[in-house]
Amino acid sequence: MKTRPRPLTPRRRASFVVEAAAAYGVLMILAIYFLKSAISITSGQRWTIVQAMTDAFMTQESAIANRMPIDDLKSATSLFPTHPTVSTVTVTVGRLPGGAPITATLKRTKRPDPNNLPSAGGSGTAVTNPASMEAWKLQSMLVYTVRSQTYVKTRTTVRVR
Repeated sequence: MKTRPRPLTPRRRASFVVEAAAAYGVLMILAIYFLKSAISITSGQRWTIVQAMTDAFMTQESAIANRMPIDDLKSATSLFPTHPTVSTVTVTVGRLPGGAPITATLKRTKRPDPNNLPSAGGSGTAVTNPASMEAWKLQSMLVYTVRSQTYVKTRTTVRVR
Protein backbone atom coordinates (compact mmCIF):
# COMPACT_ATOMS: atom_id res chain seq x y z
CA MET A 1 0.00 0.00 0.00
CA LYS A 2 1.33 3.39 -0.97
CA THR A 3 1.29 6.28 1.38
CA ARG A 4 0.81 9.70 0.09
CA PRO A 5 3.00 12.53 1.34
CA ARG A 6 1.06 14.75 3.59
CA PRO A 7 0.47 18.23 2.27
CA LEU A 8 2.32 21.02 4.01
CA THR A 9 0.23 22.68 6.57
CA PRO A 10 0.78 26.33 7.41
CA ARG A 11 2.55 25.28 10.63
CA ARG A 12 5.03 23.06 8.76
CA ARG A 13 5.71 25.81 6.20
CA ALA A 14 6.53 28.30 8.94
CA SER A 15 8.87 25.84 10.64
CA PHE A 16 10.75 25.41 7.33
CA VAL A 17 11.25 29.20 7.04
CA VAL A 18 12.57 29.35 10.61
CA GLU A 19 15.01 26.50 9.96
CA ALA A 20 16.22 28.11 6.72
CA ALA A 21 16.75 31.47 8.48
CA ALA A 22 18.67 29.78 11.30
CA ALA A 23 20.88 27.91 8.83
CA TYR A 24 21.52 31.15 6.91
CA GLY A 25 22.47 32.91 10.17
CA VAL A 26 24.92 30.17 11.12
CA LEU A 27 26.41 30.30 7.63
CA MET A 28 26.91 34.07 7.87
CA ILE A 29 28.60 33.76 11.28
CA LEU A 30 31.00 31.16 9.89
CA ALA A 31 31.73 33.33 6.83
CA ILE A 32 32.58 36.34 9.02
CA TYR A 33 34.80 34.20 11.25
CA PHE A 34 36.76 32.83 8.28
CA LEU A 35 37.06 36.30 6.74
CA LYS A 36 38.52 37.70 9.98
CA SER A 37 40.94 34.77 10.14
CA ALA A 38 42.12 35.37 6.59
CA ILE A 39 42.61 39.09 7.24
CA SER A 40 44.61 38.49 10.43
CA ILE A 41 46.86 36.01 8.61
CA THR A 42 47.60 38.36 5.72
CA SER A 43 48.18 41.43 7.92
CA GLY A 44 51.41 39.93 9.26
CA GLN A 45 52.47 39.07 5.76
CA ARG A 46 51.90 42.66 4.65
CA TRP A 47 54.30 43.95 7.30
CA THR A 48 56.92 41.39 6.23
CA ILE A 49 56.50 42.26 2.55
CA VAL A 50 56.87 45.99 3.23
CA GLN A 51 59.99 45.41 5.35
CA ALA A 52 61.59 43.32 2.62
CA MET A 53 60.80 45.89 -0.07
CA THR A 54 62.09 48.83 1.97
CA ASP A 55 65.28 46.91 2.80
CA ALA A 56 65.82 46.23 -0.90
CA PHE A 57 65.18 49.88 -1.73
CA MET A 58 67.70 51.05 0.88
CA THR A 59 70.28 48.58 -0.44
CA GLN A 60 69.85 50.19 -3.86
CA GLU A 61 70.21 53.61 -2.23
CA SER A 62 73.49 52.53 -0.61
CA ALA A 63 74.75 51.30 -3.98
CA ILE A 64 73.95 54.67 -5.57
CA ALA A 65 75.86 56.47 -2.80
CA ASN A 66 78.85 54.13 -3.16
CA ARG A 67 79.27 54.38 -6.91
CA MET A 68 78.54 58.09 -7.43
CA PRO A 69 81.73 59.89 -8.51
CA ILE A 70 82.91 62.41 -5.91
CA ASP A 71 82.99 65.19 -8.49
CA ASP A 72 79.29 64.55 -9.18
CA LEU A 73 78.69 64.37 -5.45
CA LYS A 74 80.18 67.84 -4.97
CA SER A 75 78.27 69.43 -7.87
CA ALA A 76 75.34 71.77 -7.34
CA THR A 77 72.97 69.25 -9.00
CA SER A 78 73.97 66.34 -6.74
CA LEU A 79 71.33 63.93 -5.49
CA PHE A 80 72.73 64.62 -2.02
CA PRO A 81 72.58 68.34 -1.10
CA THR A 82 74.95 69.67 1.58
CA HIS A 83 73.54 69.68 5.10
CA PRO A 84 71.39 71.49 6.41
CA THR A 85 69.62 71.28 3.04
CA VAL A 86 67.72 68.02 2.62
CA SER A 87 66.39 66.62 -0.64
CA THR A 88 62.88 65.18 -0.11
CA VAL A 89 61.24 62.97 -2.73
CA THR A 90 58.18 60.71 -2.63
CA VAL A 91 59.09 57.32 -4.07
CA THR A 92 57.26 54.10 -4.88
CA VAL A 93 59.12 51.32 -3.10
CA GLY A 94 57.12 48.50 -4.65
CA ARG A 95 53.65 47.01 -4.98
CA LEU A 96 51.71 44.72 -2.69
CA PRO A 97 49.89 41.66 -3.99
CA GLY A 98 46.83 43.06 -5.70
CA GLY A 99 48.73 46.04 -7.12
CA ALA A 100 48.52 48.52 -4.22
CA PRO A 101 51.64 50.74 -4.30
CA ILE A 102 53.95 51.14 -1.31
CA THR A 103 55.02 54.76 -1.16
CA ALA A 104 57.57 56.39 1.09
CA THR A 105 59.43 59.65 1.54
CA LEU A 106 63.14 59.55 0.72
CA LYS A 107 65.35 62.20 2.30
CA ARG A 108 68.99 62.66 1.29
CA THR A 109 71.77 64.88 2.55
CA LYS A 110 75.56 64.93 2.80
CA ARG A 111 77.96 66.29 5.40
CA PRO A 112 81.56 67.22 4.76
CA ASP A 113 84.20 66.08 7.22
CA PRO A 114 85.27 69.02 9.41
CA ASN A 115 88.93 68.39 8.45
CA ASN A 116 88.22 68.82 4.72
CA LEU A 117 89.89 71.80 3.13
CA PRO A 118 87.60 74.85 2.75
CA SER A 119 87.21 74.12 -0.98
CA ALA A 120 85.63 70.78 0.02
CA GLY A 121 83.30 72.22 2.65
CA GLY A 122 85.49 71.82 5.73
CA SER A 123 87.65 74.01 7.92
CA GLY A 124 90.89 72.04 7.69
CA THR A 125 94.23 73.54 6.75
CA ALA A 126 97.34 72.31 4.97
CA VAL A 127 98.78 71.54 8.41
CA THR A 128 95.80 69.46 9.64
CA ASN A 129 95.16 67.87 6.24
CA PRO A 130 98.49 67.75 4.38
CA ALA A 131 97.31 65.14 1.87
CA SER A 132 94.31 67.29 0.86
CA MET A 133 91.99 64.35 1.53
CA GLU A 134 88.30 64.90 1.58
CA ALA A 135 85.62 62.81 3.22
CA TRP A 136 81.86 62.99 2.86
CA LYS A 137 79.13 61.33 4.89
CA LEU A 138 76.10 60.59 2.69
CA GLN A 139 72.83 59.95 4.50
CA SER A 140 69.61 58.49 3.10
CA MET A 141 66.44 58.24 5.19
CA LEU A 142 63.32 56.40 4.09
CA VAL A 143 60.13 57.29 5.99
CA TYR A 144 57.15 54.99 5.41
CA THR A 145 53.93 53.95 7.14
CA VAL A 146 52.46 50.50 7.68
CA ARG A 147 48.91 50.87 8.96
CA SER A 148 49.20 53.61 11.58
CA GLN A 149 52.86 53.04 12.48
CA THR A 150 55.54 55.24 10.92
CA TYR A 151 58.98 53.72 10.38
CA VAL A 152 62.32 55.24 9.39
CA LYS A 153 65.21 53.36 7.78
CA THR A 154 68.56 55.06 7.34
CA ARG A 155 71.75 54.26 5.50
CA THR A 156 74.99 56.19 5.92
CA THR A 157 77.86 55.89 3.46
CA VAL A 158 81.29 57.44 4.00
CA ARG A 159 83.17 58.41 0.85
CA VAL A 160 86.87 59.39 0.96
CA ARG A 161 89.15 60.72 -1.75
